[in-house]
Amino acid sequence: MQFTHTQLMLVAWLWLATVSGAVPSLSPRVAIILFALGMAPALLTPFIYLAYDVNFGHHTIAFTQQMQYGGGLAALPLGLIVVLGIIKGGSAPAGVRAERAALVFSILLFGAGGVIGFLINGSNLTIPAHYHGSIVAVTLAFMGITYHLMPRLGFREISGKLADWQPAILGSGQLLHILGLAWSGGYGVQRKTAGSAQGLEGFQQIAGMGLMGLGGLIAIIGGIIFLVVVFMAMRPLKVES
Repeated sequence: MQFTHTQLMLVAWLWLATVSGAVPSLSPRVAIILFALGMAPALLTPFIYLAYDVNFGHHTIAFTQQMQYGGGLAALPLGLIVVLGIIKGGSAPAGVRAERAALVFSILLFGAGGVIGFLINGSNLTIPAHYHGSIVAVTLAFMGITYHLMPRLGFREISGKLADWQPAILGSGQLLHILGLAWSGGYGVQRKTAGSAQGLEGFQQIAGMGLMGLGGLIAIIGGIIFLVVVFMAMRPLKVES
């Protein structure tokens, strides 16, 4: 599922870049090669099941290494190509600013989540910081595609400042959220624990958790705005008699 959603996110990146005026310099042949490279590690899955019993730790370690070393094989080069397209393309036109914002913050979150993934050391909050960044990066890419497809599916055109700012609100809030998690994890705050076992003993740990909470609140607001914008676009169109 991780490889599938990552591939779909990369498709969304290329799509959003194209519709928002940041056409990437990428031939179809190279794109297919990169997508094949991105899915290649998933082909190792049956061999992991054959090599290790599911009850042994090596089974989990093998899947972790599959994600760690294979998850970014296509995302890194494609992400760089899209970023170059954004730089060359300049500002997005008025009608597709929401799509461009969703693209930019999706790339930022996926990149931040990937970098944090290399900082994982032990079972602390750095782990959820990694995957919360990656998961919401996928979500933001899908939100951007939703904005693009709504009028093409017969609904209202999505426009206005609320839609334009929604990806930035969600994305910036989630960036604060994962930075707070990574900060706390770096100071040893444990995951899946509560009370004194969590390790909230000093200012650094508490400040990191506070940043996580603030970022999470902002991200939730961004998610609610998305629902409002989409539901407003789904209202029946008035037919003039």
